[in-house]
Amino acid sequence: MNPIAILATACGLGLAAESPAGVPDTRSLETWIEAERTSGRLAAASLARIDGAKLDVSGFGSLDGSADARPDADSQFQIGSITKVYTHLLLAESVAADELRYDSTLADLLPEGARLGNPALAGITLEALASHRSGLPRVPPNLDLGNTVDPYAGYDESKLLEGLAMARAQQPLGSFYTYSNFGVGLLGYVLGRRDGAGYRAALEERVIAPMRLVHTGFRPGKNAARAIQGGKPVSAWGFDDALAGAGSLWGSAGDLGRLVQAYLGHHEHGLKHTLAEDLRVLGAAGDFEITRVWHVARADGQPVYWHNGGTAGFHSVVGFRPDLGAGVAVLVSGDSDPTDVALRALGVAPIEPREVAVDESVFGQYQLGPQFGIGVYRERGLLVAQASGQPAFELHALGEDWYALGEVDAALHFLREDGQVQALELAQGGQLQQAPRTHPVALSQQRQEIQVDATVLAALAGKYRFAPGVELEVSVDGQQLLARLARLARLAGQPTFPVYPRSADRYFYKVVDAELAFERDAQGEVTAVVLHQGGIEQRATRVR
Repeated sequence: MNPIAILATACGLGLAAESPAGVPDTRSLETWIEAERTSGRLAAASLARIDGAKLDVSGFGSLDGSADARPDADSQFQIGSITKVYTHLLLAESVAADELRYDSTLADLLPEGARLGNPALAGITLEALASHRSGLPRVPPNLDLGNTVDPYAGYDESKLLEGLAMARAQQPLGSFYTYSNFGVGLLGYVLGRRDGAGYRAALEERVIAPMRLVHTGFRPGKNAARAIQGGKPVSAWGFDDALAGAGSLWGSAGDLGRLVQAYLGHHEHGLKHTLAEDLRVLGAAGDFEITRVWHVARADGQPVYWHNGGTAGFHSVVGFRPDLGAGVAVLVSGDSDPTDVALRALGVAPIEPREVAVDESVFGQYQLGPQFGIGVYRERGLLVAQASGQPAFELHALGEDWYALGEVDAALHFLREDGQVQALELAQGGQLQQAPRTHPVALSQQRQEIQVDATVLAALAGKYRFAPGVELEVSVDGQQLLARLARLARLAGQPTFPVYPRSADRYFYKVVDAELAFERDAQGEVTAVVLHQGGIEQRATRVR
């Protein structure tokens, strides 16, 4: 078994700088789109501006590379995780029709004889699935993330039931916020079973058609954008029915604008439930809040309802402010993620990293084998665990010294003698592995950084390509060098992490046991970078 396997599927929830209050500043979005198009990171984009009953859509670039294929209001892009908004609307419609309740459980909805890796999974409610509080990890434990070209293809009902038979085995099941494609995909699956027609047919009949969204569906039409990754066409992701509810829809900027107008009271629809119920905040969601349908940020103290998405070659975001009666939607073909700039246009200010109370007695380095250990420490105010050669993941307290990893199907149990932590147990894949505590400080926290000149950092900034679709973006923020690894196997953008200098050309991460070594040519120009991680070296050549 490979302990704590890296999962790259995630929802990008990053924020950027503040913008003034008032009507959304769509000029900044236009400027951003044009800059990204000029850089080659964006091939096509549609921008919807919603101002009450007024809906305006602008197109940029080309849908297929030809000069006369400019996107319009009806051009389709794969909208990825914005599909979850529609899945949650299907749940609300099922509740309004008295077919289900928000507190209905999986025990009532799974096929007869379905096996569960943890008996507590049977008690997961539909509302917990919708609000990402089910305790399920981001993706099923049996999803093949080695398939970066199309990771969700072929994940059918039998594999979903197999994943449930493995999930959270030998672990307590908590109730904490972790964005979960597994959870919402499962929600779509059980809603489709209860309807009888399957998820796709149920969504089209009960949500898409009543909302009169004629350019939203599961297959792209003739007026659809190509998926572009690394400046080249790639295959769009396919989804089997089992996880279709997590990210399979195609949609247009015009339809997303009409979705926003429905919430603002300016688009007639035939949905049975009251849309205002979808805006009721259920609780915290990391640095944000969450409803049954939307994530919630704040601008001038007022709620901003939003969701984003990303699949191979596509990025999307939609958001709105009821206090202004306004919103935006951006659909992109290419590598550019519009989430930050769209939220900034809606007036969302930066959010300080949240501080939570953590038990510092569990800090330390734990050794599972000669070449593999787990460090536990505080990072950006949160308690995290970082395995050798892998990213750091937040730990969620479950009680009695148990902590769940939300991103992966694993948990840690700290073992004490006379009140002092002596070891931990790693629960993963239905097995328990014990690791003694070998040091009170995680190895990743023991490295020492030096000071380097800002001009040295500036010379390292750029884009480095490991392989088609796998790139490292290096940037500078003040005196801090930042690195972001972009991969295909995700439903939204990867996070950016700071890296710290050992020397002018060698930098280390604190959130992962890895280093970047920059290479120069005879003239001193930076030409490549080598990623050292987990005993493996990967070289990326500079492309910008």
